[in-house]
Amino acid sequence: QARKMLVLLPDIMETQQDASTDNKMKALLVFRNVMGHMKRKEASPTALQLVEKLLPLFIDDSSQLRELSICLFKDVMQMVVGNDKQQMKKNVRRSLLPLFFHMSDQSESVAK
Repeated sequence: QARKMLVLLPDIMETQQDASTDNKMKALLVFRNVMGHMKRKEASPTALQLVEKLLPLFIDDSSQLRELSICLFKDVMQMVVGNDKQQMKKNVRRSLLPLFFHMSDQSESVAK
């Protein structure tokens, strides 16, 4: 089932830009579940795309959404294999400063 959903993930990513916080959280949970059932080799290209879409969520007003996006970021970072690793390193470097600022987030769960 997860492999069949993989083709939908890019479309789900695109629709989340203007979605409500609740819908964004639901989408992130879908990503977490689908990606968790994938082999790393299959999930790697989608993980690269997803990481870029997660960065803006690090500064969302909702602490729950911030926490979920940061946790998912950590998970998908580890799914990248092969040639995709170099691009992932670039994405991770771009995210380090925003992540550093969240170490003092008002929400303890986000800071953690």
